[in-house]
Amino acid sequence: MSIFLYNKLRFCLHNIIIFVVAKIRVGEDSLALSIETEDLQKKKEELENEFQSLTEKEKTLKEDVKTLEVNVAIQKLEEKIKAKHEAVEKLESKKSDLEEELKEPETSKIIEEQEPEGTEKVEEEQKTDLVVTVAPVEGEEPVQSPEQHEEEKKKRRFF
Repeated sequence: MSIFLYNKLRFCLHNIIIFVVAKIRVGEDSLALSIETEDLQKKKEELENEFQSLTEKEKTLKEDVKTLEVNVAIQKLEEKIKAKHEAVEKLESKKSDLEEELKEPETSKIIEEQEPEGTEKVEEEQKTDLVVTVAPVEGEEPVQSPEQHEEEKKKRRFF
């Protein structure tokens, strides 16, 4: 073989080898780029999924907060209603006590009317001679007759 053909063949082989090596390097680079691109795509998908889950969690938390706020408002209203009920019950109790006080003089008048006339004269004579003022002592309850005591028991049973 002549040197000329040998050099020409060698030059062609050299170009082919360079071309193949260049293609391999480009392939490796493109392979590295495709792997890097795939990694970036996976990371992007993970971040999008995380963002979506956080958005859903935020939505459910907002709903929970609204529910809890309503529950707190309901509880406060229930407490106010309970306090009002207690106040109304106290007023009703006071009203019934005052009504009882109004009825007591009427019952004592009826008893006095039923007594014979002779006792009235004696009582009138005693009243003119003697004036007595009765005041309750602090901490002591007024003395009640057995009839009044029985009436109190009946009324307490009613309530």
